Amino acid sequence: MNITEHQDQIYAYVGQRIRDRRKLLKLNQTELAELMGFSYQQMQKYETGASHVSAGKLLLFAKILNVPPNYFYDGIKLEETIGKRIEATVIQKIRTRAFRILLVEDNPADVILFKKALNENKEPVDVQAVHAAETVIDLLQNHDTKFDQKLPDLVVLDLSLPKLGGLDLLKSIKKHPILLGLPVVILTNSINISDMVEAYRLGAAGFIQKSVDMEEYIECMQHIVNYWSKAVALPCA
Repeated sequence: MNITEHQDQIYAYVGQRIRDRRKLLKLNQTELAELMGFSYQQMQKYETGASHVSAGKLLLFAKILNVPPNYFYDGIKLEETIGKRIEATVIQKIRTRAFRILLVEDNPADVILFKKALNENKEPVDVQAVHAAETVIDLLQNHDTKFDQKLPDLVVLDLSLPKLGGLDLLKSIKKHPILLGLPVVILTNSINISDMVEAYRLGAAGFIQKSVDMEEYIECMQHIVNYWSKAVALPCA
């Protein structure tokens, strides 16, 4: 049932409730139409559901028929799937689970530092660290069928990776349709402007230089999590 059919169902039900109450009070359509201030033909349209009864008209019906306004909707059985379909199209901003980050970093010390920085953040974060860039595409592409995981909310990618470089990995990620919308933030020691320009050209969602100052590093990591988990609308399932 589509939305139009759903509305027709409601109009018909309200019309039926008006008709039932009118008959209980032993009023004919002409008499009720006169009390309401419109024509007999319009009364027929309301009772058959051919016309929508506005909120104002419904309140007047309630007053004349001596019933509370909610009388006209009592007992209506709406199709539950309509509400579910509407709910499914609405962006949910309330997160009910930890924010998932896939960290692509080959240096174990940097992984520890990254996790330590996020441990001090109020937002719950689940960090999955991957050391080998070659496994990232397989992990992301087959996250559900092969690894029984959901896609991460955010990928944090180091540029200085052995074998397959960070920029090459970013390019590979953005080639896949299911991964095209996945935000990838570059976190690197690079001060090369060409790396930054190329990263953005390939679709990076950010290019962040690692700070050597621990307090600045922690603050920066917290900004990343708060921005992507709170300020930005991302799937919350």
